[in-house]
Amino acid sequence: MMTSPEPSPIPSDGDGPVDRIWKRPPKKPVAAIFIHAGAGYHSIMNERVHLQACSDAASAGMMFLRAGATAPEAVEAAIKSLEDKEITNAGFGSNLNIDGVVECDATVVDHLGRSGACGAVPGVKNPITLAKRILDSSSKPLSLRRVPPNILVGQGAKEFAEEHGILTVRNESLISRNSRDRYFRWNEDLTRAEAKRNTRTTFPGSRPGPVRRTPTPEEYDKAAELASYGHNSQQRDHTSAILTGTWNEGQPDSPNSGGTPLAESGPPAAPGTPPVVHKTTPSPNKSPDRASFTFMGTTFHARASKPTPAQPGELSGKSPGLVAGPLSPASANDGPAGGDDDMEDAADDFDYFETYGFDATHDQGSSKPSQTDRPGPQTSAKGMDLITDTVGAIAIDLQGNIAAGSSSGGIGMKHRGRIGPAALVGIGSAVVPEDPDDDLATSVAAVTSGTGEHMATTLASAKCAERLFQGTRRGPGGRDIQEEDEHVLLESFIVDDFMGHCGVKNQTSAGAIGVMTVKKDRTGIYFYFAHNTDSFALASMSSTEREPLCVMSRLGKTNQVAQGGRKVRVD
Repeated sequence: MMTSPEPSPIPSDGDGPVDRIWKRPPKKPVAAIFIHAGAGYHSIMNERVHLQACSDAASAGMMFLRAGATAPEAVEAAIKSLEDKEITNAGFGSNLNIDGVVECDATVVDHLGRSGACGAVPGVKNPITLAKRILDSSSKPLSLRRVPPNILVGQGAKEFAEEHGILTVRNESLISRNSRDRYFRWNEDLTRAEAKRNTRTTFPGSRPGPVRRTPTPEEYDKAAELASYGHNSQQRDHTSAILTGTWNEGQPDSPNSGGTPLAESGPPAAPGTPPVVHKTTPSPNKSPDRASFTFMGTTFHARASKPTPAQPGELSGKSPGLVAGPLSPASANDGPAGGDDDMEDAADDFDYFETYGFDATHDQGSSKPSQTDRPGPQTSAKGMDLITDTVGAIAIDLQGNIAAGSSSGGIGMKHRGRIGPAALVGIGSAVVPEDPDDDLATSVAAVTSGTGEHMATTLASAKCAERLFQGTRRGPGGRDIQEEDEHVLLESFIVDDFMGHCGVKNQTSAGAIGVMTVKKDRTGIYFYFAHNTDSFALASMSSTEREPLCVMSRLGKTNQVAQGGRKVRVD
């Protein structure tokens, strides 16, 4: 008697038809990029241009990440985009030093904490590319067991660039119309200030010291051959610079700022525009120090400078209130970028920004400027940007590796050869690598912008990254204590570790800082930012998003620190 064969069992390797129907395929790796364009005061009339620069940089970095590039390569691509924008104080259009020369700083730090950096380098259009080339070369052995450098400065850095095929240019091709105008204004301010000081300090019978003479524009043009400074304007936004006003007007310790701390200068209202009324109502589901208000159809959540600590395991920063968004929202019928069917909607993988102490002056849901920030004539110095020097980027590639980078033209009228925080690892950029024995595979990157000398005193980026990695803040007596709420931790970093540092308190220059930091582990990618300056321009994007989300975070009138963040899920 014949017996029918038994049915074949379902394959156990998970590749059978049932598994293909019921089992959800594993998600693709997620890459992400985060951008800031400097902390300081971004004028209302130029706000959209600053955010567009951040958006373009994020898009450039994400293009590399989606193509399989490493995190340092994506950081380089993003910061190059910022360096080519005249509105940023990095690369083209940077501040001039006291001798009328553009000298730039830049750093790239990879996921192992290795770095490449250049400082006070003249004649290099994209210093971030030079920093990346130094990083790549630092792992290649030299003859006679010499140690390859990971930081080069001045003329030596320029010669290294030329030896490695990086284009060097004349000084005048790095100078924009606005940076040149700033130089002459600040030179006049400096001449008057020195003359006044010499008059005050002259004693009977003594001879006054030398007074610096301001060169005329004609003299400067002849000496520096500035006739060619406006070429290649399609890359430099030169026409926009002329039409929309002066940018990068000063740093906290520049001659034009008058020594006024940035936090004391509020954003000016455009002439002829009605005042913005923020309707603030207590939220019944929030603690008393939290409130919400509605502005142009968008709900914002704000809270006082000292946030309520989160419960253990709770992530601060989750909120249905959207306070950041793309500059040009995609249509509801638009498919994902590139037609990738596996790309999910951004809301599925991202928690929105939530900022604290945020002043809403821009309609995040519209592609047009709101009534409160339409360009208008500048009637005072307060209508100009006051942006501290450094721009930065943090990237996570498809392999899960993190990298950070910074670039800057430095403060205006600086001493020739001055090295800024963007060239210094642990001050402008830092990475805490993951430990091979860590089950969560946690790593942290941080980049900073602000008063460079104070950030050097406090080792700002390294301290911030370590705080987030360890989950600690400064407690009584200067001893570290555990802290579960990352927002409390970041505020404590600015108030206690930075402003409260004995080398920063009571100094003549203002203690201005903005910090952008990213923590990555197996549960997700967590993005945080904080600043005590009037504003901070930021953008972020993941490989599952159609376009970057941008935010201009503003300090408000009553807060010590403004901050916010978001989460990227990777599982």
